[in-house]
Amino acid sequence: MNETIQMGAQRINRDLPIPYYFQIAEILRGMIADVEVGPDAEVSLPSENELCALYDVTRATVRHALELLEREGLIYRKKGKGTFLRRRVQLDLARLCSTTRDMQARGWVPGTRLLSMRTLMPSPHIQHQLRSEATTPVWEINRLRLADDEPISLQWSYLPCQRVPDLDRHDLTGSLYETLSSAYAIELRTAEQVIRTRMATGEEAPLLGVPEGAPVFVIDRTSYDQAGNPVEYLHALWRGDRYDLQIRLSA
Repeated sequence: MNETIQMGAQRINRDLPIPYYFQIAEILRGMIADVEVGPDAEVSLPSENELCALYDVTRATVRHALELLEREGLIYRKKGKGTFLRRRVQLDLARLCSTTRDMQARGWVPGTRLLSMRTLMPSPHIQHQLRSEATTPVWEINRLRLADDEPISLQWSYLPCQRVPDLDRHDLTGSLYETLSSAYAIELRTAEQVIRTRMATGEEAPLLGVPEGAPVFVIDRTSYDQAGNPVEYLHALWRGDRYDLQIRLSA
């Protein structure tokens, strides 16, 4: 379903010492915030020519404003087709849920590309997170997570081999949580996570489908089973142009 965002009456203020492109970008940000983009909707902005006429500015000014919004992950452009609102997704930080199940709940088709799987001796940091010994091997699973065939997250999972023997015999292109539950009777109940931001490296960017240096969220999470024992240490990169972080606070 294709829609075009309806422009409001707000105009740029030519008396302010603020660049026109920045004012246009701010107006468009506010309008984008009021639009709900459904899973099957494709909402477009007016054309560059229409925006030029609406705000009485040059094409270069309009393009500068659109470039700013594109870098913020609010819009994307299709050559020869126009400019469209990008569907952003809120990650609920207070809810422990598998990536597969979360995407299914949003109406997306989840996908997983298994990049590598191996056993190794854990680094001191992973030992600390999993409360394991240096001589106790762990599985390292590197996967690229997809939503509707679009890359959204690059993930490394570390699990003690003694807790999940023969894990490599299972299909890891689906939900790891469901595999842990069905094959090992392990239910992940609680987790602790740390979140920070950085820029995607030259190796990570092509996998995530973003330019090198694009912002990504880094989430390091240790998940615990029903007995309170650590089972998985997850190091995950999430595209900063697609996700917002959400958490409910109470006094």
